[in-house]
Amino acid sequence: MPHIAYLLIGDPNPTRALAWAEELGAGGYRCITATDPHSLIALTESQQPDVVLIGDYSAPVDSLSIAQALKEADATNQIPVVLLDASANATLMTGAREIGIDDVFVKGESLDEVVVRLPRLTRSSIMSAELRRRVATAAEFGVAVDPRTYRRGYPERPLVMTVARDQAVRERMAQTLNEDGLDSTVEESPFKAADGLDDGRYDAAVISIGPKDDFGPAQYMCGHIRNNPRLFNLPTLVLQETTGNGGDNALYRGGAAIVLSSPNAHEHMATYIHMLIARQRLRWTMRDPFKATLARLTADKTGKCYSRAFWDRHSETLVRTANERSSSLAVGYITSPTLARVRDEYGDDSAEILAHQLADWITGMTRIEDLVARVDKDSFGILLPGTPEKEANRVVQRIVGILHRSEFHLGEEVMKSISTLADAGTSGIQKSDTHEDMLERARKAAI
Repeated sequence: MPHIAYLLIGDPNPTRALAWAEELGAGGYRCITATDPHSLIALTESQQPDVVLIGDYSAPVDSLSIAQALKEADATNQIPVVLLDASANATLMTGAREIGIDDVFVKGESLDEVVVRLPRLTRSSIMSAELRRRVATAAEFGVAVDPRTYRRGYPERPLVMTVARDQAVRERMAQTLNEDGLDSTVEESPFKAADGLDDGRYDAAVISIGPKDDFGPAQYMCGHIRNNPRLFNLPTLVLQETTGNGGDNALYRGGAAIVLSSPNAHEHMATYIHMLIARQRLRWTMRDPFKATLARLTADKTGKCYSRAFWDRHSETLVRTANERSSSLAVGYITSPTLARVRDEYGDDSAEILAHQLADWITGMTRIEDLVARVDKDSFGILLPGTPEKEANRVVQRIVGILHRSEFHLGEEVMKSISTLADAGTSGIQKSDTHEDMLERARKAAI
């Protein structure tokens, strides 16, 4: 059965490392362990896990030194690194931020908390791995893309929406952020802050919940962010100055990236915001080289999706990798009988105008790491790395639903708009699958 992600767990205590591996393994992750720091670094380079989790190492090599070695090496610097069971002191937190560590779990935090926060990190790793594969496939078609040359002009001082009911807390948060290189807009109401996010360009949001505050308004703001297509991935940090009120799970379900629940939750607020923003900016920067791999030599004649030749070459690589790593992979298949009807009634040129629009829409409704290709005249395939079939099915059904409710125009030659019919199917990877097997099962599921 495919796993959610591939984790490497390092801890000087082998019993503790195995216990973590068993618990995370029961949750659907594939785990390997290491106790020796040098073995941990070597395994990270050779196995390329999706996330590395590092326990509390001390002398002769401490956890920060191990993480720094991973972040400085070309072979491992894109792999998310997480500190487990860490001592929440200023030295460690400052070091974690400077090194580029992706998350820190302090002593006393449960593995349940780790499980809730892992998906954002594994998605970053899946994106990085898929970008490397996509670039390699594009190179086989004569398209050279170097992700290292892509930079985005982000503001030097990120802007954070800051929310707290208590005025003194708001002022303290704003001062802390300002001293740590972050600008902020300060609001008392989560409802007003949610509206403000729609009108600005924010890098993150932080919400403080006081001991007497209801977490409902904060949950509303998290949900507003998650359900807004423009804000969907905005990193959101929630600080609860109390524990045990049962709100953490609801806040995570609502879309919070990290929930810190303790009387001193504000103490390391800026460090967590910097970590969240750095990871988000990396994901956004990866979008540009992804787009660059779709070029004249790799694209279908619509120019909006990849060609069947590219699909065959790349899907073969993804299926082989997923089988080797026992990871999830899904294929979606969307076919439109309307294309054949338009071709018959109005000619090939009109059909290609419609195909161009369909390719554009389907690509726009998938993640940047998902590959959309025109697999035959009237059909499109979607490769979804790291995605179970059930989740992929939700994606393609949502796309089909939107296509059914939309109208398309066939250009000046045909002065009318048309509605489009589409059928869809999905397949998840099975043991010993080939890329042809997966596409054929998805095609049959659409019939």
